[in-house]
This record gives sequence, C-alpha cells and structure tokens, in this order.
Amino acid sequence: MDPTRTDELVARVARLERGSRRDRTLAFAVLALFFVTAQAPRTSTSTSTSTSTPVVVRDAAGRVATLSSTGLSVRDAAGHERVFAGFDSASRPSIDLHDSNGQLRESLYLLDELPVLRFFDASGKRRAEFRLDSSQNGELELNDANEKLRLALFRASNGDPQIGLYGTDEKLRAYFSTDDISSYLVMRDAAGTNRVYAGGYTDGSMGMDVRDVSNKVVWKAP
Repeated sequence: MDPTRTDELVARVARLERGSRRDRTLAFAVLALFFVTAQAPRTSTSTSTSTSTPVVVRDAAGRVATLSSTGLSVRDAAGHERVFAGFDSASRPSIDLHDSNGQLRESLYLLDELPVLRFFDASGKRRAEFRLDSSQNGELELNDANEKLRLALFRASNGDPQIGLYGTDEKLRAYFSTDDISSYLVMRDAAGTNRVYAGGYTDGSMGMDVRDVSNKVVWKAP
C-alpha cells in the first residue's frame, strides 16, 4: 500500500465546505417561508385547489403547522420552528429538527443525490456527519467546535477502510488503513510531509521508518 496516497482524505475537507453553504441558504429559505405564511390570507372553502397559498393549522396549545408547495413547517407554542420537511432552497429533499430554542440540531437531506445526516451542537456548529460518498460507501466525519474536520472514517476507492486525523487547520496529520495483506500507520508534520511510517510496504515487507523534512528515510527497522 502506498503511504503517500491521501487525495481522498483531503477531498473530504473541500466537500464539507461546499455542503456547509447549504445550511446557510436553508436558514434564509425557512425565514422567507415564515413571512409568507404570516401574511397569507385564509383560504376559502371551495372545491378548487390552491397552488400558491400555504395552509396553516393551529391547535389549542398554540402549535402551528404550515403546509406549502415546498414543504411542511411545524412551530411550537413559542413560535420556534421545530420540524421542517420538504425542499430546501436548492430544491433538495430535506428534514430538519430544531430544539426548543429554534436552533437546528439535526438535518437529513440529499447532497448531489447522496444521503447526508448532520448533527449540530447548541451553538449551531456542525459537529458530526454520516453520509454516503460518490462510491456509495458510508463515511463518518467529526468536527471540533469551530466546524473544522478532525476525524474521518471511510473506505477508499479501492475498498480499504481508513481513519484520518486532522489538525485544527484541517490538514491531515495521521492516517491508519489496511488492505488484505497488512495494516499501516502514517504520521505527517504540519507541512504535510510523511515523517513516520509503520506497517506493510508495497513490496510485501513489514517494518517502520522515520523520515526528515525532505521525506528522506533516516532510520528504518528491520
């Protein structure tokens, strides 16, 4: 196994940044829906079907459900949106769950036709994500409080499982993987240079080596 093959790990950072833009646009879409439903006139009792006016249902406790052509929004008695099921601003099917303060805590949707499940902390920061990648393989990504990717578990394009560890700058610091022959561990410095390698080599042997800043081996065993 080639220890320098890290393109798939790095690509996940870019995909996280692209996906985060979806959360911001969804927030604006929900806000727009709130103003539309607040000003919408009550529908008349006729046999014709309205194609533009949302349907609003309120119960005795003050909870409100609003059904429009883009989805269903449910608010609690305090006016906080708790559930949204429908299409987001990019016309992707989505289900979003909010806490009692109206903060988004969980989101299930399709991104590039692939299922994504996201979890947010009480501050609205994206902290964990389960998804299928373009190869239809499952993966898990964990972020810190600044929404920086710190850990990823996934399968590489060849099917091998991998664990990637990232610094606060989202640069890959170490990864662990295995193939059908042997497992291996690679540790990198802040510049992205492989400095320590332990496990199976591409020639079938097993061992460990330490490298300098130019990726030159300075110690190896056996």
